[in-house]
Amino acid sequence: MTEYLNFLGTTVRFDVEPDAEPAFAPVRKFFRHLVSADAAGVPTFRIAVRAYDPDHDVAPEVWETEQSVIRRSNAAEFNFDAHVVDVGERRRYVNRTTLLDAPRDAIKDNGFELAITAGSTVQVLDFVRDLVIRHEESRGTVVLHASGLRDDEKAVVIAGPKGAGKTTTLLSALRSPKWTYFTGDKLFVEVVDGVVMAHPWRDYPYVGVGTILADPRLTELVRESVDAGVEERAPGEKLLMDPDVFEAWLGVEFSAAPKRLAALFLPEVRPSEPLRTWRVTDDNERWAQLNKIVDRQVDTTFFTWQSHLVPDYTAFYASLAKLRGHLDDVPMIRLRGTLDIDPDAVLGDAETR
Repeated sequence: MTEYLNFLGTTVRFDVEPDAEPAFAPVRKFFRHLVSADAAGVPTFRIAVRAYDPDHDVAPEVWETEQSVIRRSNAAEFNFDAHVVDVGERRRYVNRTTLLDAPRDAIKDNGFELAITAGSTVQVLDFVRDLVIRHEESRGTVVLHASGLRDDEKAVVIAGPKGAGKTTTLLSALRSPKWTYFTGDKLFVEVVDGVVMAHPWRDYPYVGVGTILADPRLTELVRESVDAGVEERAPGEKLLMDPDVFEAWLGVEFSAAPKRLAALFLPEVRPSEPLRTWRVTDDNERWAQLNKIVDRQVDTTFFTWQSHLVPDYTAFYASLAKLRGHLDDVPMIRLRGTLDIDPDAVLGDAETR
């Protein structure tokens, strides 16, 4: 079966062999909002997918070589080690669940081969998501590391360092019936006819146990589909959740439709303090805050697996500089204290400083 993932200026062609269909099904399900039988343009990348038998498909001597660290993450499910084998202009990443045959330079050769098993889902999702992100960065698309919410017309971005209270702010804001879930941890920004448009990017939510246990319905969903012993975990731990389970709890299905960027919220959780909000108006501070949430390759932990596609940031930084001017009319609002918020109230009540 041939299918296409179409997102902004990137088109990924998947040629999936029948024997790989069962293992590929979760990948298709995750990307279903972007997958089509038709290509939006000339394929940027071609990925041939087949079933994988590591004992049959890999030479014995490969297993005797030392493994390389491909990725390390706070979420153990995204840790990835592989035996790396170079053959001419190709590089193979091999472990017991996944085999990726990649070009050494994806600009010269856009063809990849994936051999997958039922255990490949997270590795394949991460590889495809990374491929799209790096290509969009080369095109000049600005990628922000942030979550967000939307109403019928616009989106609000929630950004900040780890522990700032992004998830707390998001979940609190979603209690308002007007606002729904927009994006989890990244979004893509482009200027269209002078308007800043934000494109959501689906992810696997990584949710704190304390947040889960605070909501009986979410606890039950996690107990049924993620971890039956969730109540026994420490509140500070985090669990990787099936995005369909997370979105079912929120009562909204993910939509890939872009929205006009209406505001950026910068939360700082201080549980003992009343909520205080104020607008960031100093141009240098706004520019500094924007740079803190820009997602760049150098900020990620994918080192080895990215070698086939290293972005040319010429267009990216030109777009970022252009974005600075178009953000003048987009409020940037700090929130400090107990992050129990109504987005409309924050947009209307924030002080100017």
